[in-house]
Order: sequence, then structure tokens, then C-alpha cells
Amino acid sequence: MNRGRSMNRKEPQLAPAFGKNPAEEDFLRRLNGILAPHEQADYRDLPERFPTLHIVGAPRSGTTLLHQVVASCLDVGYINNLIAAFWRAPVHGIRLSNKLLAKVPVSSFRSRYGRTSGIHEPHEFGYFWSSVLGYDEMRQRDEAFEEQIDWARLRLTLINMAEAFGRPLVLKPFLLAWHIARLQTVMPKACFAWIRRDPLQTALSIVELRKKYTGSVETWVGLKPAEYAWLKNEPYWTQAAGQVHYVEKSIQSQIEAVGGRNVLTVDYEDLAENPRAVVRQIQELLGRNGFRPDSTAEPPASFTARRRTPQDTEDYERVRREVERLRRD
Repeated sequence: MNRGRSMNRKEPQLAPAFGKNPAEEDFLRRLNGILAPHEQADYRDLPERFPTLHIVGAPRSGTTLLHQVVASCLDVGYINNLIAAFWRAPVHGIRLSNKLLAKVPVSSFRSRYGRTSGIHEPHEFGYFWSSVLGYDEMRQRDEAFEEQIDWARLRLTLINMAEAFGRPLVLKPFLLAWHIARLQTVMPKACFAWIRRDPLQTALSIVELRKKYTGSVETWVGLKPAEYAWLKNEPYWTQAAGQVHYVEKSIQSQIEAVGGRNVLTVDYEDLAENPRAVVRQIQELLGRNGFRPDSTAEPPASFTARRRTPQDTEDYERVRREVERLRRD
């Protein structure tokens, strides 16, 4: 892990509604630089007492909703919008959150393209994962890159985070899509909830995300699989379908290497139709790996699963054709 490194992740140009304040970003970078040495000096070399749950999936597949459901309804630790500001000193953030935000309300179960609002709401902690894994952009690297990651330091950090909560830790690390198997060898109690959605609906949602998030349907957003090398020169509808297909393919390969004991595959439609059943499955998964968290609240009986139709968007047919072509290849 790159100790002392500032966060300089390459980001796409965002639409004004989603842009970040440069002065605030600079303040948080400097604050994290001050706290990081103290954080690392305080880490204790501890056994893996609590399992960690990593929610993985393609962009726009339902990862945020699953994250909100688990964080709201089970007695687990999770990264909220306060803790996320401390990406190089996460235990400092957890301790501060524990002191200031003792009572955790149920989530609103709303988000804007993966972004949540409200200090209690879960956050994907993207700066943390980019920093600890050494990514300056969300582009898949070759196998040699994995050997450069300081896995012992990542294990130490995650275990100390879980200990600060005193319970299992739930995270939503997009970049882990390419490192699931390796993390599981380093942390045997690590669990993975892989949420899957109809690839057509996922790709259509990515096209919409591009329009709203960056103001341009031509701008790539999120994970870049190895196939980005040629996808970047294709039309945006091919890019969206390819992004879903190849990210899912990578996750599938990683999940197969892990095996069934530490994995739960969640269908997005099932989550929307019966979130309470999914919560019970998560409890059982964590219980099989050392610690079964109690229920703290019931999720809604169901959610509305949005399904885009040909009447909703002019992109429907061309995205559908690309999804079908990739499925056949």
C-alpha cells in the first residue's frame, strides 16, 4: 500500500450538479495527510475476528441499494458520508462517527447514480480503495500489478476498521472486482455479495448515467475492463454493453476462484421484490464465516425495480443488439 500518498485519482469531467468543490477536496487531502501517520501508528496486529462483506457488481446493477439495505437492517459497521472524508485515516473517521452519530436511522433508500445524501447514508469509499490498491484510474491492470499491492497492509487496515466498529464491516469496493480471489486468500473470513441485473437494463442505465453525470453520452464513467483498450473507440452503446459484459465476466472468474462458502449471488429483481429474504441470506452468509449480525430494522416489503422500455429511450434497440451480440460471442 502506498503510505503517505495523496489521492490524485483521474476523474471524468462531471456535470455541474455532480462536480466537486476543489477547495474542499484540497482541505480533505491535507487533513488526511496530517492524520495518516497517526492512524497507521495506532494500528494493532489483530486476528481476523469479524467477517467483512464486500458488495460487488457492474456499475448500475443495484450495488448502492443492496449496500443501503444491509447497512440499515443489520448490526454491521459501514462507511457513511462522514467516515468517507477520512480515506487515509478510516479508523479516525469511524471513531468520530461512533461518537457523534450514535443513533443510526434507516436509510432513505434513495441515491443519485450511486451518490447518497445524508451523513448516515453509506458511501462507496472510492478514494480509499483507489489509494490502498494503487489505482489512479478505474482501469483494470495486468496480473503483475496485483503483486505490487500491499495486501498485508490492507488486511491490517480492514481488521482495525472492523474492530473499531466491534462488528462485521460492510463495504462496496468497485475496484475489488479484479482482486476478489486474492483478498479472500489474505482474509479467509471475507465474504462477497455479487448483485446481478439484466445486462440490457444495466447498460441502458449506464447510458443514462453518462448523460446526467457528465453531460455527455460519449464520456466513459466507472470501471474500465481490460477490453476498454478497444471499446473506447466504439460507439457509446457498444461501450455500455461491453462495460457490463466484461466487468461481469471478470467478477465471474474471481467468484469461481473463491468458491461457494464465502459468496452470495443476489439478483436485482429478487432484491426489489423481497429485500427481507436477501437480508436473511446476508445474515446466514456472515454467520457461516464467524459472526451472524442481529437485525436492527426491517427493510420495506419491496422496492420498485425500474425497467426501461423502447418507449423510454431511443437507445433501447441498439443497446439491446449489442448486449445480445456479446452474449453470443
